[in-house]
Amino acid sequence: MILTPALLAACQDKGVSVYNTEPTASILAPEDGAAVDAGSLVEFYGVVGDAQTDTEAIAVSWSSDLDGELDTAPAAVDGSVYFASSSLSGGDHAVTLTAIDAEGLSAQATVQLHVGTGPGGPGSPTVVILGPTAGQEIASTAVINLVAAVTDEEDAYNTLQVELVDVPDGSLWVGNPSETGSLTVPMTLSIGNHLLTVNATDSDLNVGSATVSFSVIDDGKPHVTIDEPSDGTELVVGTEVSFRGTVSDDNTAPDGLSVSWASDVDGVFSANPADSSGATSTAGVLSLGIHTVTLSATDVDGQTGSDSIVVTVYDPNDRDDDSDGWTENEGDCDDADSSTSPSATDVCDELDNDCDGVVNDDDIDSYEVNDTSPGYDCGEVDVSFLWAGSTLELSALTISSPTDEDWFEWDADDEYWDNVSVSVTASGLPSLGTYVLELWSLDTGTIVDSDSGSASLTVTYSGDIFTDSEDHFATRVYATSWPTGTCATLYDLSIHS
Repeated sequence: MILTPALLAACQDKGVSVYNTEPTASILAPEDGAAVDAGSLVEFYGVVGDAQTDTEAIAVSWSSDLDGELDTAPAAVDGSVYFASSSLSGGDHAVTLTAIDAEGLSAQATVQLHVGTGPGGPGSPTVVILGPTAGQEIASTAVINLVAAVTDEEDAYNTLQVELVDVPDGSLWVGNPSETGSLTVPMTLSIGNHLLTVNATDSDLNVGSATVSFSVIDDGKPHVTIDEPSDGTELVVGTEVSFRGTVSDDNTAPDGLSVSWASDVDGVFSANPADSSGATSTAGVLSLGIHTVTLSATDVDGQTGSDSIVVTVYDPNDRDDDSDGWTENEGDCDDADSSTSPSATDVCDELDNDCDGVVNDDDIDSYEVNDTSPGYDCGEVDVSFLWAGSTLELSALTISSPTDEDWFEWDADDEYWDNVSVSVTASGLPSLGTYVLELWSLDTGTIVDSDSGSASLTVTYSGDIFTDSEDHFATRVYATSWPTGTCATLYDLSIHS
């Protein structure tokens, strides 16, 4: 076949094209979010690759958004890339590894890296040690406090991380200063020379430091420690408490020391000597109050060492457990219920809200309290001013709670010629409850008649002729079922004899 120009052109249009993929790039070190000190050597490891380009031909670069281009060394045959630097500027870096293949396609990987400004560098916290002072000699039995001021230009002072490091005693404390930057830390240090450093680190990992040298000396006094109870212990009055301590001295044997336990409130309460190991103990009951308890030990040279704690002895009835402003000793009748106290208002809830000993005060009638026999004395027939003829009418009486009882008693004024006849009616009792009306002979101490129900209840009694022992009677009214939500039952009482 002869190829014409047209056929030749058609063959050339169907040539084979080459497919190219993007390279790959990843950072193995440092880890994303890592933090290093300024000036420290940082090693960067990565891996690049491409399906169509030899690794040595891949263009590789490391860069920082703060410092710009960092390194452009090519990858090794296996695709690994590496460089190290100790000159990164302080701050937060976004470090990027970029790989570009022969066709111009690229890939990137990025990690975040924080570089601190280093101890004492720009932006570091400021630390000033106020005590101990340089060259100071401190007795081993004295209270040793680190007192310092810590500040920072950017961070809130109480967010700074502070560490106390001592030579030779090591790390003593880690924590935060106050909102004003002040720092007071009690220290227990060995006898000898000390070099104390206070390091403060801010949120950017910048470190500020201050150092002081001083000495802790043995002042020759006995060493005294209260082991039990702990400082701040609180005890209920009357509780026996055990006291334990340890004493020692460089020149006097422990059991040769003069030992005493004392309270600033109760005085000396034990002078028992320590045993050969230095252990001393006693037990007792402290009086009500706040006690500073001191254990003292005096050696043969007359020098005394001591340790003190505070122990509070309290009456639980002096504490306002329900925070209503009243304690039990002040009249709170339920110190677990904040709605119940002498200053509360009595309401309809079947509780003695105002702690006056009466439930539902507003529903108490003028004849209360007559909950037991003998009850309210109505006097004698035709004699007492309360009587009108031989009938007594009492109105607007109340049964003020499910447990309330109303007792009324009177003298029927029986003489030899009398034939006693007694009748009592309770009326107006609500239909939702059930009530009982009883008639008692107080001469015999027995119930002579009773009636129960609601609305109107009546009891009666007829005595014997010419009997003089049927003089004294009583009636009792109470509920056996109580309407829900009711605070008082109103009723009227008519007594005839």
